[in-house]
Amino acid sequence: FMTKIKKVRGRDMDPAYKTECAKYIVAFAKYMREREGLPVKYLSIHNEGEDFYRWPEDGSDPNIGSGHDYNLYWSAEAVAEFLPLLKRIADANCEGLGVTPGECTGWTRFSHWGHATEIAEDPEALKALDLITSHGFYGEGINKRWSESHTDAGIAMIRRQRPELHAWVTSTSWRKMDATFILEMHHNIYEAGVNAIIPWAAIQTVGGWVGGDPNPGCAVSVDGNGGYTVQKGYYYYKQLSRIGQSGMHVAATSCALTAGAIIAFSGEGTEHPDAFVAVNSDSEDRQFEIKMIGGAKAYRVTRTSPDERYVDLGIAEVIDGRLRVDCPADSVTTFVAM
Repeated sequence: FMTKIKKVRGRDMDPAYKTECAKYIVAFAKYMREREGLPVKYLSIHNEGEDFYRWPEDGSDPNIGSGHDYNLYWSAEAVAEFLPLLKRIADANCEGLGVTPGECTGWTRFSHWGHATEIAEDPEALKALDLITSHGFYGEGINKRWSESHTDAGIAMIRRQRPELHAWVTSTSWRKMDATFILEMHHNIYEAGVNAIIPWAAIQTVGGWVGGDPNPGCAVSVDGNGGYTVQKGYYYYKQLSRIGQSGMHVAATSCALTAGAIIAFSGEGTEHPDAFVAVNSDSEDRQFEIKMIGGAKAYRVTRTSPDERYVDLGIAEVIDGRLRVDCPADSVTTFVAM
């Protein structure tokens, strides 16, 4: 009833119900906190609601007739207008509940479809924002509908006025559960400049998607009958996620291989040791010679590749300021300071 066409998944919100919509969102979060015991901290307005392609042009029919995205269409202007309203109602009814701009399909759309601009140029929207969020999907092809990059243009625009704001990727592809999955993590961290990454559903139920899962990679698949399978994506994810912990800082790196990357974290007074990963998403084996600036004298090494699952490779010593390591095709190698 909050949509103009009075149907579930209708494209446009009925303006008369904007306040009721905000109250409903806050009430649901409060319920999840108080009745379900879940530590809800932020509200997300939409899930890829910027994608007007999903509705007929006149908004006369619901979104993706057989789909499951219970969404409105959220233009950049609508998001900027709704944020202050949602923030006021959240502050009045649920202490410590932050608001986000929702989740565009990727950083390109957040940046270039106007969402970041509308927020940055609206003082009330900018003040209301507690966390910058977007999905981090990447699509090849410069002129394709799903073309995305990991641009930081929108994040940077907002941070010029609110430098303290963190940015989170709230969904990103597992690719083929391979090294490219981790390479995209590098792009989100070093290009978009995010502080945290939540990949696309880490645990998935087989057959749960209408028309099939568009992103079938995951860490664990559940068969619905009490059984589960640990996928190879889990081991690639483990190479990075175990070393990139809350409170650590991202360290500067460079890598002279387009299909490669170095992702590094410094402990910064936490219990976590300095650590980094070397990513080789190439189809050929490579030997990395890594020049170290600072850091430890020796590192514990583990690796995941098509033939290995988080294998312990022992200790690697830094000699004359350099580490040399063989990185097989499609591999991720992790170094943890001793």
